Amino acid sequence: MKTGNRFSITFFVAFIALSLAPFVMGQGDARRKTVAMTYLKDPVGVPMAGTTIRPNARGEATVERWRKRNESEIDVKVENLIPAFNYGADYTTYVLWAITPEGQVDNLGEFRLKNGEGRLKAATPYQTFALIVTAEPHYLVKLPSKKVVLENRAPSSRNVQIKASEIYFSGDSGKYYTDSSPPEIASRDYEKIPPELIQGRRAVQIARMADSERFDPNDYHEAVQSLNEAEASYRRGAPAYDVGRVARDAISKAVRALSISEEKALAADRRAEINRRDEEVRRATESATDLQSRLSDTESRLKASEIARVNAEEQHNISLREAADARAENRRLKSEVNQLQDDNERMSKSLSDARAQVTSLQSQLSSTSSQLNATSSRLNEASSKAEEMERKERERRELEARRRDFATLQSALSALLPVKVSGDGFTATLPDAFFVLNKKDLALKIKSKIDAVATTIAAHPNVSFSIVGHSDARAGADAFALGRAQSTADYIGALGVPRDSLKVDSRADSVPLASNKTLKGRAMNRRVELIFSSPR
Repeated sequence: MKTGNRFSITFFVAFIALSLAPFVMGQGDARRKTVAMTYLKDPVGVPMAGTTIRPNARGEATVERWRKRNESEIDVKVENLIPAFNYGADYTTYVLWAITPEGQVDNLGEFRLKNGEGRLKAATPYQTFALIVTAEPHYLVKLPSKKVVLENRAPSSRNVQIKASEIYFSGDSGKYYTDSSPPEIASRDYEKIPPELIQGRRAVQIARMADSERFDPNDYHEAVQSLNEAEASYRRGAPAYDVGRVARDAISKAVRALSISEEKALAADRRAEINRRDEEVRRATESATDLQSRLSDTESRLKASEIARVNAEEQHNISLREAADARAENRRLKSEVNQLQDDNERMSKSLSDARAQVTSLQSQLSSTSSQLNATSSRLNEASSKAEEMERKERERRELEARRRDFATLQSALSALLPVKVSGDGFTATLPDAFFVLNKKDLALKIKSKIDAVATTIAAHPNVSFSIVGHSDARAGADAFALGRAQSTADYIGALGVPRDSLKVDSRADSVPLASNKTLKGRAMNRRVELIFSSPR
């Protein structure tokens, strides 16, 4: 009985351990709170107030909601900000965020400061959101850091509805922020370095801290290579724009390496947890097998006792028959019979005890089997849920990554070309000045700008778009417009833009922007449009 109880307790402890073991889903991020506002239709001025780490900072945001475009336009001006590196060598720039009541965060772009002032124009599909400004290591971060320097306050306008309760969102946990002291380099020397190069150094450093050399070596080494190229260009005295272009490529690759490394690290943790649980089940199964073996041994001893009892009863009957035939030996045989009866009683009692022990062991085995089945069922259910949650989380991150990549592309092209935002994307326009007059070929004088456009688009290979040519009213307008669109596609394709990500088309003279009766109007109508659709 003691042996059976000991094995029963062992299985019970194993069952409790398996039932209560936590399933690690990944490191939790820091939880923050702020106030969100709902914007209606008229432009609203929203004050931006400094936080405790920069109380002198202030700003003003103008927000206008466009219902038909399902978009909120934002124009933010800030002042009295100090360089981000004053909060520590981990920080290089300031980023504007939009935060929804559901806790979704949207990187709207970075501020370029001059004398502590900066301005940023952005757009978001959200109607209800909060605005904050944080110090960040680079402009492509996915979650806001703890260094919140500005946040919105309630405006005095009846066109804004303030949420009744504070909203919460997930910020960066800070595990990659290790240096809270300002850099030793003098600020005047620090400001001479292109900001993209400084941000590229920090982005590659973060990827290294996330162990990207092990989890995503290809993207990590490409990021390091791009950063080294930018460093070499800077040392050679190359223009800041060329240095920044290569550094931005390093930042993009480092962010991709960081994202993949974090996903793989999380998957490795989950696999380790599943392996640990499998090992516990294996040990529990081995204990059950040992218990079954002990039960079989007890049953064998029980059968041997039963055979001995039957033999004793037969011997007793023989003795009785011999007593009838030989009464002379009755006294001696009676003593033997009494002895046999005593032995029989002891054996019967032993048999009864053995049967009780078998019953107890069978009950313990049944209970242990039920517990083992329940544990296996929970493990299977937990594994299925984990796989489903992992799939949904991966799809959500991929969609968010595509949207951020799309927003980054829009912001980058806005600095190079006229951009018009629409409800399902945006359109960047190459005006007539980009082409040889009345020719289909691109003009040599704009080579640097079209190179920058191609490099920017090539940095976002997952974004598809259309190149549409437009003409003024002339004979062969369709061929003229298509020829310019094809020239543009061939040029940017030669600079690294994937051919399968673009589509070439012509609208001839069917969509004029101005009258064809004047030279200026005809020039406006001769254009090539790059049409980008938002990711779904």
